Amino acid sequence: MINKQKDDAKKKIFDAAARLFAHKGFAAVSTREIAREANVNSSMLFYYFGKKVDILKAIINECYDKYYQIIDNIGDEIIPLQERVRLIVRNLVEFFRENTEVATISFNTLPVDIPEIVDLKIKWISGRRKAMNRLFTQFGLDTNDHVQMSVMRGFLTSVILAHFQNEYAWQHIKQAPDQSKYTQEFIKQEDDVELDNTFYESYSKTLANAYFYGLNSITAKNKKKEIP
Repeated sequence: MINKQKDDAKKKIFDAAARLFAHKGFAAVSTREIAREANVNSSMLFYYFGKKVDILKAIINECYDKYYQIIDNIGDEIIPLQERVRLIVRNLVEFFRENTEVATISFNTLPVDIPEIVDLKIKWISGRRKAMNRLFTQFGLDTNDHVQMSVMRGFLTSVILAHFQNEYAWQHIKQAPDQSKYTQEFIKQEDDVELDNTFYESYSKTLANAYFYGLNSITAKNKKKEIP
């Protein structure tokens, strides 16, 4: 019972910090505000996490761990390329849909004045670079081509994250008490779109097709380069 209470308190602090960081930004949030949002005292926050930056590190670690598990879980080369692309897109959409706040913080927050956060993100990214390069090679991309890698590395992540960030912000805008007439009219128009499972199934298929045929275009050029 005691361990469960401790786990619950720690999760409440984690979730409260994630909400506040996503909504207001890391720099604008104080530990006192996090404790108040989590309905715990400040001493409990320091007991579980220490400094505010340690909460951010915990958020980043959890996010990247889940993110790379999804990347790894797309089958092997036996599965046709188009099916693997569809699987990775569907998994990423589900991930960002379920973890919008944590992903927004982890992928967007890079306080250059906090070296330990910069180092942490670099460790996650560089530590997975070889595995990601193997995946890109299987897709037929040239990992030594800096232009191709600049376009394709993080492409799906950026597109999907941007969608969910916009929707997250839009939900807060709709709840704001001081909306202008222009905003109210726009809300009425946008509310016609229901972002349910059917929408995201179609969204995933559309994005997977766009990515797959984009890959085909690039890899076709790569094959032509190989012809003597």
